[in-house]
Amino acid sequence: MTLTTEALRRQFLSFFGGRDHTVVPSDSLAPSADPTLLLTSAGMVQFKQQFLGTASPALKRAASCQKCLRTSDIEQVGRTNRHLTFFEMLGNFSFGDYFKTEAIAWAWEFLTKEIALSPKRLWISIFREDEEARALWQQWVKPERIVRLSADTNFWTMGPTGPCGPCSEILYDTGEAFGCQRPTCGPGCDCDRYLEIWNLVFTQFDRDSSGTLHPLPRKNIDTGMGLERLAAVAQGKGSLFDADTFQPLIQWFTDKLKPPHPVALRILADHTRAIAFLIGDGVLPSNEGRGYVLRRLLRRALRQGTLGGVKEPFLYRAIEVVITQMQEVYPELTHRRATIASVTKTEEEKFLETLETGFRLLGELIEQLRARQATAIPGDQAFRLYDTYGFPIELTEEIAKEAGMQVDLTGFQQAKTQAVETAKAAWAGSGAQDITRYTALRSKLGESRFRGYETLSLETTVMAVVKAHPTDIQHLQEVPRLEAGESGSVFLKETPCYAEGGGQVGDTGTLADHPDPRQASFLAEVLDTQQPLEGLIVHRVTVRRGTIRVGQRVVAMVDRARRQAIRRHHTATHLLHAALRRHLGPHVTQAGSLVAPDRLRFDFTHTGPLREEDVAQAEQEVNAYVLRNLPVSIRQTDRATAQQLGALAFFGERYGETVRCVLIAPQGWEHLEEEKVSLELCGGTHVQATGEIGFVKIMSVGSIGSGLRRIEAVAGEEALRYVRGLETLLQGLAAKLKVTPQELADRVDRLLQRAEEFASQVKTFQAHHQRTTRGYGRETAWGGGRSTESPTGLWGGGPCDQYRKNCLCGLGHHRLGCPWNPCGSPR
Repeated sequence: MTLTTEALRRQFLSFFGGRDHTVVPSDSLAPSADPTLLLTSAGMVQFKQQFLGTASPALKRAASCQKCLRTSDIEQVGRTNRHLTFFEMLGNFSFGDYFKTEAIAWAWEFLTKEIALSPKRLWISIFREDEEARALWQQWVKPERIVRLSADTNFWTMGPTGPCGPCSEILYDTGEAFGCQRPTCGPGCDCDRYLEIWNLVFTQFDRDSSGTLHPLPRKNIDTGMGLERLAAVAQGKGSLFDADTFQPLIQWFTDKLKPPHPVALRILADHTRAIAFLIGDGVLPSNEGRGYVLRRLLRRALRQGTLGGVKEPFLYRAIEVVITQMQEVYPELTHRRATIASVTKTEEEKFLETLETGFRLLGELIEQLRARQATAIPGDQAFRLYDTYGFPIELTEEIAKEAGMQVDLTGFQQAKTQAVETAKAAWAGSGAQDITRYTALRSKLGESRFRGYETLSLETTVMAVVKAHPTDIQHLQEVPRLEAGESGSVFLKETPCYAEGGGQVGDTGTLADHPDPRQASFLAEVLDTQQPLEGLIVHRVTVRRGTIRVGQRVVAMVDRARRQAIRRHHTATHLLHAALRRHLGPHVTQAGSLVAPDRLRFDFTHTGPLREEDVAQAEQEVNAYVLRNLPVSIRQTDRATAQQLGALAFFGERYGETVRCVLIAPQGWEHLEEEKVSLELCGGTHVQATGEIGFVKIMSVGSIGSGLRRIEAVAGEEALRYVRGLETLLQGLAAKLKVTPQELADRVDRLLQRAEEFASQVKTFQAHHQRTTRGYGRETAWGGGRSTESPTGLWGGGPCDQYRKNCLCGLGHHRLGCPWNPCGSPR
């Protein structure tokens, strides 16, 4: 029986779940565990803190099917049988538990017993110096099928220093038909014949700055197997694109393209999946970071469509094929279906316009080169058109040929290679070394417990003092004390201070040796609270008087008024989100936020226009909720239950198996089905009832990107202060115009009308002045008597007394009815 991709995914997780592995859901493509990473590129990313021993709770074994995206080999997609940008990675992990013996045995068992791959098709590669792995593999594989390879392919490192170790790859021989036919072709060859399906990484060393490898006391296992590759070999396909994973999309695009070129079909199928999952995880098109990756994929895919004769947006329709196929495993696709399609269509429409820009820029470039008598388009210029505007190099060559020119393809390839290397360097910058610098401190201190949900003041112990800002990683130096006037960072055993996270700013407050800071002999001001690692809470302080020492007992107090203002803004953000979804549609999803004591900022997905009446309705509804004084209830539950209840989870946030739900509903949890205003997963601080918010006022609305809107608002005392400021401004303007505030609009309308009348009169005069100065230039020399230049005799000989006083034009015109003749005399 042929195994489907879905069955293989389920079987893998079941296999390792039955061997005491905790099955962990996929993390977002925008890594929640490591913000220094651009995208999730491997299954181990979400387990980085487990590997470093800093996670809470700690796991011993885990297994996952992780969404991954890599663009380092994007040019190979569609041209080989094995390269993809988006893929799912199956993986089993050990954090100081089992090691090579079990990892190798279980991998062999799963492939040859569980899914019945032929052992005759399997080859093994090992690091050339890893005798332990070779001996273990020989229990299952003949020695001649075990190949020693160099560190370039079979030794994993996190960076120049730090954890590292040898790798062992399991390769599948797809057959001679897919090889390069060279005599040297074998495992390790870069052709399509020997397909790597599973990589086992044995993290057993710590490399120091001199390059010396030291055995790790806690060895780890990190494995990764591409699900799409596994499906292709399990289904007997020579290409990933022939497996059931891609066939629905391939067929859909075959019906659209005329003619359907095989490479184009593969690129479209791969990129469409990547687009759907990126937008589904909250990434929106932009010119930097993740947004640029998405925009590049969208444009590469749409370009294939335009080359195939498609002249209008079409990818947003293909998105539905992906969602239908993957929605059971990744329900977030269903929840964000409308947003994914809408963002995709909007970007397609923009790019079709961009193609026109590309044609124009290429035409201008050719004209400039011709003027310089050049015969070739420089490679870097061709690459700029290709990379920035998505203009196909093939199309550039075709147009250049028609103009009698060539394209410097060597320079183009060099520019493209440099861009690829830059992308690889960015991908390699995992930030692991930055996190590692905190590991020793985290291990030494243990977890700092946050108790700020239930109290704003508590007595606690100073665990460590660092005389530097916590993000100044190069100078993380512990000191025994801080004296008056000094600044640094303090780590407490317990704290009421909320560390910045989930859009909410960190708390401020005080550390003192007395519950009343005014009576304290020691006082430090807490300027900010951060959490660089889970459980490691950092208080940035300045000592105002006395000395703070390691081991000292202190009273930690949160600034109550500031925390209450933050609470108001945070709950108001939830109400605003709910109101926008009700008025604009369920496609509205939070894409970012700032919750501060003086304002809130809410970024959300919405591709259509945001009308004034939409904003007014949302503001009205939010304040209606405030007036109802609805209870705000908080409950912890498991993630599956929260999803069943309809709780909203957000882009880029990391949630454990136990989640914190914030509910705003008239009857609370008991009658949730009757009316539910808002239910979100949230770790922030909130008011106990909406009436505490007082009043919410939207200050501004704008667009911050394709399909992305931003609202800024204020709540409580800040809202009152904002409205009072507007009133003061209004009253001041009314006083200047000598009207009441209620009459101000009418007065301004009349002033604008008069200004328009004056502008019209000025235009009339300017036109008249030009005619008179052209035809009667000598008329300006007045000496008395009648003008010899006047053909009608309607011009006077000299200015009257009234003219001398009031005439505005300076030309002495006395024509009857002329607007510049104040006395009205014909003279």
